[in-house]
Amino acid sequence: MSEKSIGSKILKSSFWTYLGGWGDKLIGFISTLVLARILLPDDFGIVATASIVSGLFSVITSLGANQYLIRKNELDNSDLNTAWTVGLIMTLIASIGIFISASPVAEFMDDDRLILVIQVLSISPFLSGFSNIGTILYAREYNYKPGMSLSLISRIIGLIIKVIIAKIYLNYWAFIVAEIAEVLIITIGSYVIHNYRPRFSLKKVKEQWGFSQWILLKGIFVYMRYRIDTIFISKILPAEALGLYSVSKDVATLPAGQVISPIMTPLYVGLSSVNQQPELFADKVHKTISVLFIILLPISFGTYVTADNIVTVLLGEKWVGAAPIIMVLAFNLLPGTFSDFLTKVMTAMGRVKLIFIFEVIFSLSTFLSFLLFVRGMDIVDIAMLRVSLIAINTFILLLVLSLLSSLSFFRIISIFAVPLIPTLFMVLVVMDINQYILLYSPGIQLCIQVASGAISYLVMVSAFIFLLSSRVKEYEFIWKTFYKPIFNKTGL
Repeated sequence: MSEKSIGSKILKSSFWTYLGGWGDKLIGFISTLVLARILLPDDFGIVATASIVSGLFSVITSLGANQYLIRKNELDNSDLNTAWTVGLIMTLIASIGIFISASPVAEFMDDDRLILVIQVLSISPFLSGFSNIGTILYAREYNYKPGMSLSLISRIIGLIIKVIIAKIYLNYWAFIVAEIAEVLIITIGSYVIHNYRPRFSLKKVKEQWGFSQWILLKGIFVYMRYRIDTIFISKILPAEALGLYSVSKDVATLPAGQVISPIMTPLYVGLSSVNQQPELFADKVHKTISVLFIILLPISFGTYVTADNIVTVLLGEKWVGAAPIIMVLAFNLLPGTFSDFLTKVMTAMGRVKLIFIFEVIFSLSTFLSFLLFVRGMDIVDIAMLRVSLIAINTFILLLVLSLLSSLSFFRIISIFAVPLIPTLFMVLVVMDINQYILLYSPGIQLCIQVASGAISYLVMVSAFIFLLSSRVKEYEFIWKTFYKPIFNKTGL
């Protein structure tokens, strides 16, 4: 398959994954905003605590089957059936583990409400295990439309269920019932959108396990590393504090999730297709990183500088304590998203064992850091510790990956520096304009802040891209891909 053909398919698949992912994130965000005005931080805290438990056991279901099946050149029914069977077995084990842990966790957290919540939540992973593995064939063909459509339908129905139950019962059960309903819809729908019918088989289990064991082990440590903050908060602070932190994290990370997360899957497929061509592989990675930085930097700093109005407008006065948390967690967008991308790069290279080693080191260092420093910290300090550790880990990951591949560490640093200047200019513009809009309502203030920040950033970064397009190939790519088509259509 030619590079042009691959690029065309990636572009089309990116559209559908972006559309579906954007809709999924938007629905989740709307759900958070609506329920934040109906329920209390304590309700969000109960759900967050239960999610820590279910998520921990559900990690064992993350065997990387999709990544394995996408990377495999020749695929037959036995590959699909084996992946489906192993996944079903692991989800059954996860469900049993979640159910059994309910009482000990409730006793440990000193909250009896968690018993029934966790037990009911244990149904979810087992139901998901029955999903049709045949849908992965769409991904191999860069066709994400059916899966995205099904996901959006389930999310919309889940949102409706969630709001109705929250309005009637005014408690956390809205989250639990809606989640099970969404999983059930996706499981049944997967057999509607694809005619493949999986069968029980363990024929290729040895072959797949050689890949999956590292993904599984990595997943366990990744989960611990990324959820360590909520785990400690759930133990040392009340449920209300965990609810406040969880909602703050959702609000702070939503913008990047809307823009970046949906295109990650097709990018992985595209990188996997050229992983045997080091120079072309590195070129694609550098270009992708340049786009990531241009998008992530203004979102991160923009969220920081508008946090107060974001909380007032979107969440309401009872969530005012979320503002300082959001200001800190906004800076988690860049290292968190960049680290996730670098991990996908290493997976596309087939370096799953190395990824596992990194995750073990990073997880242990993160756990020890929290164990040593978290006592006596308030919720904002915990957020700062979280961001600092992820930033350090991401820097180390980038440095090592540069040594092991054709990626250029210094080139990536220089790519980072270019959008940083327009971003800082944007922050100065927004901070300066704040003094002139104090008499307006928070909603109008937020609109003015976003508009002025977006315009100032877009103008300056566009000028930088134009000036550098003849000298830096990453910006030449951005200019030709995103700017030239617009100018050609408008006749400029």
